[in-house]
Amino acid sequence: MDRGATPSSPSSPSLPVPETEVVPPFEWATVRKIGLVGAGLIACAAVIGIVAFALDGNTAPTPKWWGHSVRLFLVLFGALTAGAAVSMRPDLWQSWAIGASAALLAVFGTPAHWDSFRLLFGAMTALALTWTVLLAAPAKYRLPVLSVLLVFHFSGIFFATTTPPSTPWVTEQAFVRVYNPYLQFVYLRNAYHFYSPEPGPASLLVFLLKTETGADEKGRKTYSTKWVVMPKRPADVRDPLGLTYYRRLSITEQLARSVPYGLSMHPFERVDLLTRRKQVPIPLPRTDEEVIVQYRLPQPEVARFVIPSYASHVILENTTPEEAKKTTVRMYRLEHSTMGVDEFTNWRKNPDANTNPYHPTTYRPFFLGEFNALGELINPQEPMLYWLVPIPNRPGGVPPGSTTKRVFLDYLSFHALGPDGLGPDTTVDDLGDPRFKDRVFDWHQLR
Repeated sequence: MDRGATPSSPSSPSLPVPETEVVPPFEWATVRKIGLVGAGLIACAAVIGIVAFALDGNTAPTPKWWGHSVRLFLVLFGALTAGAAVSMRPDLWQSWAIGASAALLAVFGTPAHWDSFRLLFGAMTALALTWTVLLAAPAKYRLPVLSVLLVFHFSGIFFATTTPPSTPWVTEQAFVRVYNPYLQFVYLRNAYHFYSPEPGPASLLVFLLKTETGADEKGRKTYSTKWVVMPKRPADVRDPLGLTYYRRLSITEQLARSVPYGLSMHPFERVDLLTRRKQVPIPLPRTDEEVIVQYRLPQPEVARFVIPSYASHVILENTTPEEAKKTTVRMYRLEHSTMGVDEFTNWRKNPDANTNPYHPTTYRPFFLGEFNALGELINPQEPMLYWLVPIPNRPGGVPPGSTTKRVFLDYLSFHALGPDGLGPDTTVDDLGDPRFKDRVFDWHQLR
């Protein structure tokens, strides 16, 4: 018998046997009991939250840590049980109605700080209700409604692919007025924008943790230092295609959102920024771009929430509770520029040109501030805050008899370590000295 053949009826071999006779469906009574048990477990979690809210005098929406755990376990097992009931009889609107009720209860049963799961259960409630209505409606109405939903969804994907500039007028109006909230919610925007014709630069995060260890004989504070890179190869490459690494790379890209400050800056602000910037013994790089464009002010929500959360996380992840109180972190976003094809194809004509895509000069570090373990910015008036820290080639190459073999000037390490980490008389030319090997940033770990 063929694997894909349809079973035939013994009395009428030419007629196919109904699917319900080959694989009998679950009885509705069984499905209902399982679904109600799942919804009941979730309802218990919601009741615990309501009782805790009432007992705490409306000062805390959730109970103590043990209450969080109990509610989460009830919601987890309740959701799995209710979902199993829906999967047993997806052809019945009653089972979807139970699933919708369970998902709605899960919104209130989940602790408030698990807000992402609350959003997930809210979306599942809407989906289950939609399917309940479709199954309860006559069959002649289902096809038109499903067709409209499919056309709406795939039209959104089409508009997402045509939103990058230059944008057609129809796309712009439909995207902004109708599709943007939907595509943002289901995360269909970025993936369908593609990375053509030229991909933008990626962003890495580099942190220097400085932990106070005491004082020297002159009374000056001493520090231990540690460099942290996020994401980092090969630690964050956990699958053959490196998907885990590139997803983390997309997360760090959130910090690249900046305000086009140089375009709307008041002349007084421009003069003040440049004046404070020139106080730092780090030269402004000679580039074709306007100097003020090298100042990247993050968007307000990035500067207020995202950057401090990264800083606090890195300190707590890499120190003990006692060390965290004495630790600060300097944070940099390294914009990795993509090399042009001509830089590889013309290397014979210019043998001294750099053809290494991971060379330090291909990175553009932007200083994002120094923070403590609470995510508090130490010095909002830091002259280099949000400025580009240049990594230029060493003029004239490595001088004869020098202790360094570096063909570039590492102003990133020079700025991050400062006088406390390198000594007051140290210059950027000294960073290649073996004495500072354990303190300066190791650029090879970015490969």
